Amino acid sequence: MEQKWMTQIKNKQWSPVYIFYGEETFQMEETINWMKHQLGASVDEAFGSVVVIDLQEVSIQSLIQEAETASFLGERRLVIGTYATFLTTTKQKSIDHNLDALIAYLNDPFQQNTVVLTVTTPKLDHRKKAVKVIEKEAITHQFERLQGQSLIRWVEKRLKKFGVHAQQGALIELCTLVGNDLRLLDQECHKIATFMQNQGEVSKETVSALVPRTLEHDVFKLISLIAQQKLEQAFQIWLDLIYQNEEPVKILALIMRQFRLILQVKLLSKRGMNDKEMASQLKVHPYPVKLARQQAQSFTDEALRKLLMQAIEADQGIKTGRLDKHLAVERLLFSLKK
Repeated sequence: MEQKWMTQIKNKQWSPVYIFYGEETFQMEETINWMKHQLGASVDEAFGSVVVIDLQEVSIQSLIQEAETASFLGERRLVIGTYATFLTTTKQKSIDHNLDALIAYLNDPFQQNTVVLTVTTPKLDHRKKAVKVIEKEAITHQFERLQGQSLIRWVEKRLKKFGVHAQQGALIELCTLVGNDLRLLDQECHKIATFMQNQGEVSKETVSALVPRTLEHDVFKLISLIAQQKLEQAFQIWLDLIYQNEEPVKILALIMRQFRLILQVKLLSKRGMNDKEMASQLKVHPYPVKLARQQAQSFTDEALRKLLMQAIEADQGIKTGRLDKHLAVERLLFSLKK
C-alpha cells in the first residue's frame, strides 16, 4: 500500500522535512530517486536543485543554510543530508552539529524547499529533543528489512517491472537462495529477466539453475543432512565452504540460528500453531518454517536444546580464544552423531 505522504508528493503537496531511517537502504535510495523524479524533468544538480550533503563530514548548520537558499530557477530544491547519526545512539565523528539550529528550522522551515535526512540504523534516539521535534513536525518513515510475504510480493513486483512473471515456487526459491538483501535480489531479478526474454513463467528450476547458492542455503542443507544422519555428506558441505574461504564463525552463527528456529517451531507446533501462525510470530516466511518443522521430526526437544547449547559453547570458545575456529565447528559436527 502506498504511503499517504507519497500520494501527497505525487499531487505536488511536499512537506518541508522528511526523515528516513532503517536498515533497508536499497528501498530508501530508490525512494529518494523517486522524489528527485517527482520534482520534474527540469531538476538539474548543476544548478543546485538537488544537493546531497554527507553529515559525517559537514555540519547540520551548513545543511540548514542550503535549505534556506532559494533555487536559482525559482523551483523547489531537494536538500538531502545523509548519515544523520546524531539522531541515534550511534557514535559519530567529531562534527559540531548544532541541534538547536535544527530544532529552530523544524519549527519554521523554508516552505519552498524540501529537506530529507537519512539514517541507516533501525531506530532513532527518542531521548533527544531534536528527535521529539522531528516526530512532531516532519514526515518520518522507517525502512525495515522485508520478511515473509512482504518480501515475496516485492520480488514478484520487481520481476513484473522487468516484464517477467514467476511461479510462486520460483519466488520462494529466489528468496530462499538470496535472502532479504533487496540490492542482491534486484540484481538476480534483472539476470533472470535477461535470461527469460519473454519465454513464459519463471519456474523454480530456472531460479535454481541461474541463482548461486548462498551460505545460508548451504548451512540449511547441512542441517538437513545432519537431521537425516548423513554426516559424511554434511561434512563435505563444511569442507566445501571452507574451500570457498567462508568464515567458520559465520557458518557457526547460521547453524545456531537454524537450531534455534527448529526448536522454536517444534515448541510452537505443540501449542497447535500452524505454519502460517508460527511464521507470523517468528517473523519469517512460512516456507522455512515448514522446512524447520520437517527437520524437527528428527530431534527431540532435549536433543535440540543440547545441540544449541553445544553450538553456543563452541561460539564462546572461539570468541574467548580457547578454541580454534575450524576445530570448534568440526567438534560440534562430530558430536551430532546419534
